[in-house]
Amino acid sequence: MKKSNRQLAIKQIITNHDIATQEELLHYLKQEGVEATQATISRDIKEMHLVKTTSSSGNVKYTIFQNNRMSNEEKLQSTLGNVVIRLTQVQFTNVLMTIPGNAHVVAALLDAIDFPEMVGTVGGNDTCLIISKNEEDAKKMYDYLKKWIEL
Repeated sequence: MKKSNRQLAIKQIITNHDIATQEELLHYLKQEGVEATQATISRDIKEMHLVKTTSSSGNVKYTIFQNNRMSNEEKLQSTLGNVVIRLTQVQFTNVLMTIPGNAHVVAALLDAIDFPEMVGTVGGNDTCLIISKNEEDAKKMYDYLKKWIEL
């Protein structure tokens, strides 16, 4: 299983269950059909910034550390630089191609910022469609996005 899929499964598990140990996490992953070693899970925990917090029942559980010091725009700029493969303007739309599993993240960040030049987004697995009212607004979005993309 690919790391991105495994980490998505981990995120879903810790969101739905109070997981206190790596062993518990491995057990739930196995129930989901995900085979992983303790060392792999340990690396995932570090990469995903999972931390232990106290649940409402007073027990310890894993949660995703929320670094609220980064604005949505900073998150978008960082994400664009890390995951975008190609950007193309087509009339009043922009099409962003990302590495698989990241287009919906870009779409969500764009939606959260609520650019006036943007009507909305459609985010799939590796393609994010950014819809503008007209070509002029699409060009403004293209110019903004292009600044943060390392092509």
